[in-house]
Amino acid sequence: MEELAKTLLHGIITALTWFVIVGALLTFIPPHQRNSLINRFISYFDSFLSPVRRFIPPVGGIDLSPLVVIIVLQVIDSLLRRI
Repeated sequence: MEELAKTLLHGIITALTWFVIVGALLTFIPPHQRNSLINRFISYFDSFLSPVRRFIPPVGGIDLSPLVVIIVLQVIDSLLRRI
């Protein structure tokens, strides 16, 4: 049962990491070229990162919150694998 929980948590962390990567890449698409599905995805992406953005403002116009979230997720995943 414990291995199942670890595998499930690893899968969730991996999915969240890919969610952040895809969301960050989609923000490079100009708003006038986006369809409704991409706009909805970016809306979820922005709401997911908004707590981090409160503490880490953009540096030189570059949003570092996706990078911070990915690092935190990878640290959590690494710690869970050691348990």
